[in-house]
This record gives sequence, structure tokens and C-alpha cells, in this order.
Amino acid sequence: ICGTVSPEWRFRIARNTHYSNTDNPVTWWFSFLGSVLCRVNVPLFIMITGTLLLGKKEKMQILFKKRILRIVVTLIVFSFFYYILNIYKDEGISFSISEFLRDLLSGSIQDSFWYLYLYLGLLLMLPFLRKMVISCGNRELQYFLLLQFVLETGGGVFSFLTDIEINENLYVVNTYVFYLLAGYYLGRRVDVGRKEKRWGFISGAVIIFCLVGTFLFAKLDLWRKGVYNQSVLDLLAAILSMSIFINIRWFCQRYDIFPQIKGMIYELGSCVFGIYLLEQLARMQLLPFYLFLSENTFGILACFSYVIGSFFLAWLYTEALKHTPIVKKIL
Repeated sequence: ICGTVSPEWRFRIARNTHYSNTDNPVTWWFSFLGSVLCRVNVPLFIMITGTLLLGKKEKMQILFKKRILRIVVTLIVFSFFYYILNIYKDEGISFSISEFLRDLLSGSIQDSFWYLYLYLGLLLMLPFLRKMVISCGNRELQYFLLLQFVLETGGGVFSFLTDIEINENLYVVNTYVFYLLAGYYLGRRVDVGRKEKRWGFISGAVIIFCLVGTFLFAKLDLWRKGVYNQSVLDLLAAILSMSIFINIRWFCQRYDIFPQIKGMIYELGSCVFGIYLLEQLARMQLLPFYLFLSENTFGILACFSYVIGSFFLAWLYTEALKHTPIVKKIL
């Protein structure tokens, strides 16, 4: 099949179904664990946002000028950049302002930018959510988190095991609002304590439980249907995300990180947004390198090199753009 499709589609096929279609157990485990852990990326970002922004006091005009306007400008500028890049790659597409605006509003220019639309929506809701969390006590927030666990995580596991679908209208609160409030509660209301070892042990044990549980769900799904279903990997994502959040917070409070490593983390953290925006450009440029490795080496090496290479190339671009007068305000 790969010989009859374009290199880009060969990459998409490999990216989406690689671990599901391999007889190599090492490749399968590497891909499986990577697929599970990738499920926590967006939840962790949103939880960190909840920790930092929900308890912050700022005027509405500052919120719109400092945060919302920045995301809107970033979305327009980089969507236009990828729109032009797509025209350059495909000679059959011609430039059109109306098409650009239509694709911008629908979010179809760059798939990875779905998070910018989501983040913009959360920022627009921020004033209301701030009022809510301030007026809520710990009991109310605990009830909210428990409610979402029972209805979403518990309901998802129940439906998977029994094939009985629960009416989706029970899920009143958006999943991402849940992560935002969970980040506020776990980051500001819960004291993990520098000397409380139980936080580290419990959260570590829950992480292992989630990984093992997801593996068992995947194998059970394979046994019942004969194929792997990627949606199974999301069943315990909420518990896994919150456990990793607690574990990292406990570790950083308990142990001092070397100044050199801390400085590197801070520098990398200041470039995360730029890496996110430019990573797709780096992927396009390194795609021939990935295809060469995939045909001349083995899958794990090809994928690992491609992902790490794209990350560092996007980081290099971000470091360079951070020193330009206009773009540095966005990144």
C-alpha cells in the first residue's frame, strides 16, 4: 500500500496505526506506552493553566489585552503562515482571502491549532470560572471532581465493559473545564507537603495502576473485536493526568533540582508555545529524513529520531524568533 500513496500519507498511516500493526513486541510496547502517555499532554497544560490563572486577580481589560488578544493575533498570523505554506506545497490551490477567513473560522488550516481555539474559549470563560472557584469551598470542588470521575471515567469504563451506552447528556460540564478546575484545586487548595511521602507513593501507585489498567483494556478490546481501538486509551486518562500532576508537584517540593537543570527547564518552558506553533513546520522539513530511516532502519529508531529532531528544530526556530522585535511578543 505504501508504494501507491504519497510520502505524506505514508507518514500519516505510520503515525496513526503503527503500534496496532506490528508483530515486534518491543515496538508495540514502545508505541503503546507513548500513545497512553500522550493522552496526558493537553490535560496537564490545562491543569497548569487552572493553577496559574483561575486564582489570579486581574481586570477584564487586562485579560482581553494581555491574554485573549495575544492568542487571537497568534492564531491569525500563524494560520496565515501555514495557509501560504500549504499553497506553496500544493500547486492546485490558489490564494483567496475569503477561503483563508473561512478556513480560519473553521480551524481547518492547521490541525494542531485546535488547542488554540480551545484555549481561547477557556480564556473567554475565565472571568466566570474565577468567580465560581473563589465562591466554592473545598467540599464543593471535591464534589465536582468526584462527579466527573463517576460520570465520565466511571461511565466510560462501564460502557466499555458492558457495551451499554450511558446518555451523554449527563456530562454537563465540558471535559476541559473539568481539567481547568482540577488544576486549580490540586495546585492551590491541596497541600502535598514537603515531607508527606504518602503523596508521592499514592500518586506513583495510581500512575502504575492506570498504565496496567489501560493495557488490560486494550488487550480485552483486541480479544473481543480483533482490532485495537485508540479510544480505549482515553478511559483512564483523567486519573492518569491528575496523578502525574500531583506526583510532579510533590517531587519538585520535596527535592531540589540542580541549578543547571532548573535553568534549562525554565528556558525550555519559555519556548514551549513557540515549539508548539513551529513543530509542524519542522515535521514537514524532516519528513524525508523520517521516511529514509523508516525504510533503512527500524520503526522505533525512525519514529524516535523524527519526533526528537522535530522538537529540537522547532526549539531552534523559537530561540531565533524570540530575538526578533515583533514575533517575540507573540512567542
